[in-house]
Amino acid sequence: VVGAYTDITADTVHVSGTFRLNAMLVYVSIVVDAVVGAYTDITYTFNTSLDVMAVIFQSCTFLFTVMCFYNLLSETQLVKRALFTRLADEFAPALILAALYFTLLLTVRFYRLGLVYNYYPHLQIWEEPAYTPLYAVMKCAALGYYAAVVWSMQKVMASPALFAGQHRGAGFSQLAMG
Repeated sequence: VVGAYTDITADTVHVSGTFRLNAMLVYVSIVVDAVVGAYTDITYTFNTSLDVMAVIFQSCTFLFTVMCFYNLLSETQLVKRALFTRLADEFAPALILAALYFTLLLTVRFYRLGLVYNYYPHLQIWEEPAYTPLYAVMKCAALGYYAAVVWSMQKVMASPALFAGQHRGAGFSQLAMG
């Protein structure tokens, strides 16, 4: 039993303060994106400034999340050894859903912005062709994106072998091959 505890603590990897900060910022930016998306979807105003700010803010929040996640990954062996194909394979769901979500986010936001600039009332926007289904697909993609990012964060945090100098016998070929 004592040996089992030794094995568990042997996998404990010291992470830097930058890693912790980036991890926290990824989670915070996802929550902020969700809150901003929820708040700006229910606005009943003809003022376009809120919609313009929502597009800019959500785009910046998305890019900030990507930047923090990459900074977090930069401390792993996959990035330090330039194994970007392996990195893309390991985190494919997050990458695919992030691209889908960002594309749909911009599409829906700009569609809404165009309608608001044409003085459409809020309730009439929902009756426009393709807006409601596009909006629903975007929200489903957002949920998938949020879940994939959280899954990816958990995967990184639960994989001490990914960190520099901490593989405990995992050589370069083992890391590169799987």
